[in-house]
Amino acid sequence: MESIVHPNLGVVLYVPYLIGDSFCRGLYMHEVLQDIRYTLRQLRRSPGFALTAILTLTLAIGANVVVFGVLNALVLHSLPVPEASRIFQIQHPGGIAMSYPNYRDIRDRNRTFSNVAMYRLARIGFDANGTAQPVWGYEVSGNYFDMLGIKPVLGRFLHPADDANKNGSPNAVLSYACWKVRFGGDPNVVGKTVRLNKQPYTVIGVAPQSFNGTERFFWPEIWVPVQDEEQIEGYSWLDSRGNSNSWDIGRLKPGITPAQATADLANVAALLAQQYPEDDRKLHLTLTQPGLLGNALSGPVHAFLYGVMGLALLVLLAACANLGGLFAARSADRAREMGIRIAVGSSRRRILRQLLTESVLLAVAGGAVAAFAAAQLLHLLTVWRPQSEIPVQFLVEPGAGIYIFAVLLALFTGVLFGVVPARQIWKTDPNQVLKAAGATDAGQRRFALRDILLAVQIALCCLLVTASFVSLRGLLRTFTMPIGIRPDGVTLASMDLHLAGYGDADIPAAQQRLLDAVAHIPGVTAAAFSDTTPLSLNQNGSAIYAPGTTDFGVAGMKFNANVYKVSPDYFSVAGTRLLAGRAFTVHDDKHAPQVAIVNRTFAKQLFGTENVVGKLYMAGMGQNTEIVGVVEDGKYETLAEDLKPVVYRPFAQSRDSSLVLLARSDRSGAEIIPAMRQAIAGVDPALPVFSLSAWPDALSFVMLPARAATVALGILGALGMMLAITGIFGMASYTVSKRMRELGIRVALGAQNRHVLRAALGRATLLLGAGSLAGLILGLTASWVLASIVYQASASDPLVILAAVLTMALVGLLSAAIPARRALLAEPAQLLRDE
Repeated sequence: MESIVHPNLGVVLYVPYLIGDSFCRGLYMHEVLQDIRYTLRQLRRSPGFALTAILTLTLAIGANVVVFGVLNALVLHSLPVPEASRIFQIQHPGGIAMSYPNYRDIRDRNRTFSNVAMYRLARIGFDANGTAQPVWGYEVSGNYFDMLGIKPVLGRFLHPADDANKNGSPNAVLSYACWKVRFGGDPNVVGKTVRLNKQPYTVIGVAPQSFNGTERFFWPEIWVPVQDEEQIEGYSWLDSRGNSNSWDIGRLKPGITPAQATADLANVAALLAQQYPEDDRKLHLTLTQPGLLGNALSGPVHAFLYGVMGLALLVLLAACANLGGLFAARSADRAREMGIRIAVGSSRRRILRQLLTESVLLAVAGGAVAAFAAAQLLHLLTVWRPQSEIPVQFLVEPGAGIYIFAVLLALFTGVLFGVVPARQIWKTDPNQVLKAAGATDAGQRRFALRDILLAVQIALCCLLVTASFVSLRGLLRTFTMPIGIRPDGVTLASMDLHLAGYGDADIPAAQQRLLDAVAHIPGVTAAAFSDTTPLSLNQNGSAIYAPGTTDFGVAGMKFNANVYKVSPDYFSVAGTRLLAGRAFTVHDDKHAPQVAIVNRTFAKQLFGTENVVGKLYMAGMGQNTEIVGVVEDGKYETLAEDLKPVVYRPFAQSRDSSLVLLARSDRSGAEIIPAMRQAIAGVDPALPVFSLSAWPDALSFVMLPARAATVALGILGALGMMLAITGIFGMASYTVSKRMRELGIRVALGAQNRHVLRAALGRATLLLGAGSLAGLILGLTASWVLASIVYQASASDPLVILAAVLTMALVGLLSAAIPARRALLAEPAQLLRDE
């Protein structure tokens, strides 16, 4: 005999057994289709429940898909090159920048890499049609493309022969985007001549669309041989072992592990330390994944994305708890129906499968909507361009992996909250259910599974709300923390005079003409210039030695300090406070004694005191420099950095072709920016300006992590609040609806409003308090996770705790307002007549 289940009631009917596997499979598929049709009919009868569930799942799954999409693109996804798992960045504890001589030695002396290449980001004046435009490119070794193993779309790539002699191979490779935008996708672009920093270069190839360099954020438009760096940058650093400008990347030989390569690099570093003790005595080489400037960005990016991914999963768990509670309440309401079905012969397994079908269908519907919405958000993130002196790109377009993740997450979610009623169904006694026809357990004193799920949901939501307030508090601290500059009211214009063809002898006069032109703009109260500015991506450093030092190698160095070359009025324009001594004057030129102004940390680290005006320090190869002033500390590379030593030098004593004009004005940016552009063009129309913006806007990239954390955690906190409101509202409404007769009797017997509210909402209030307390404790214990996401994060901040408590109290009030009103308006006579 074989059983067939009635499509509506699930009643078991027995028919003669029919032999054959195909019949059994067909019968099973028929049952599955029956379950789906039955589920759709049930959901049509409860459209509010279905829409609530789908919306909840859309928000929860969508948040996870978006975060996973970014995590996959920036962390999990390898570079788009063949056998990318064998590609590694070589770095030392100070970062990825090494000297070019060290690069050559590492390339030639290692035994574990099949090839080691180098690259460096550089600003280039690009002229294809008679007008110079600033672009960013890579200076690369001749084996760069060979090591990566990629093929060009057009022409050929650079090879070692193109990089054999200094300034000997004026060839260039275009990125796919550069070819499309600047040349209209011209198929005959190979062989054309472009001018880079007014030097003729021949286009020899175009890179594939999928390849945008070996850094995930900084995409080049052009690649040139590193041997041409003097033409590109205006000075030569290839032969200096103390000048670290080379970013090294290599491909491991087949069968070689990273541990073996690290041991091999340790041997190379030891040999270099013996051979060049002045520069390489403390050299230590390690491997890291490429694409995020070594550990400089990979550590913070990994911590941020994994932390946010963890919080997004908490949103998903809260949503599952929410829907699990709804399903448990829904199953309780259908207890009589299920008891009848079991009594007439339906199997519990079939009923549970129908409930799982219902939950999975809802999850798949929510997952489909979430995947579509997430794809749109990821596309918007891809085309978004944050304002920065170096163009920053985010390639997070959704791929097949994102949609697979969404499907798997939807199925997992559907099963997770769908099995919640399983125990309830499995223990259903049809006799007891039918005997208790009109009774309800809503007033029972013991806690049901849906109560526990609600408490868990509230705890998770409180944790998310706490995290969002932590991020907001951290962002406020970021905006108000002292950074050593006052950027409001200052406009910046950055350029490089070498890119416009100025020789070293012509640079001082050109700088002065530009400064005078900007200073005479109406509304400009002060103007200055420097080679770079704090918190920009272009930073320079110098080794600092104590007076009397004779060993100018690594062993004799006290520390490395950031160096800024500035004009006399820089400190007043930048708003950097002078604590002691004097500012620079026009008399601090190349004919005067070498002078410097240092920050407070520099003074304390070198001399142990702030009273250093008049003292000498040594830089470079024994150059004595007198300290004439001390300024306040600030932030120079990142907002999260520790105190750094900094030295300022007069521009007239240390020339540089890089130039940043600073203009302080009481006019708006919309007025001063066009005026500055016109003033610069009046001095030299062919001078390419890399960026021209208000200083606060130029800092937007360095502020991006704090803002991203605030937005991400704010959204997750808002989702947590919504889930908490719907969960508490659902439970309170369910409790009140099931106890209306009891509440009516209480009112008839003279119960006061507070007693009615306590009876109706006491359990919800207790669960809200317990869940919120647990959430706050979780927030305190997870401070280290929040600290990896938000700078200066502290869940123990009294204001954060107060805000979280008030928010959860408000959530409780909003959630219980309607059920409470319904309980207070109970009419005993009407309720008893209905009974």
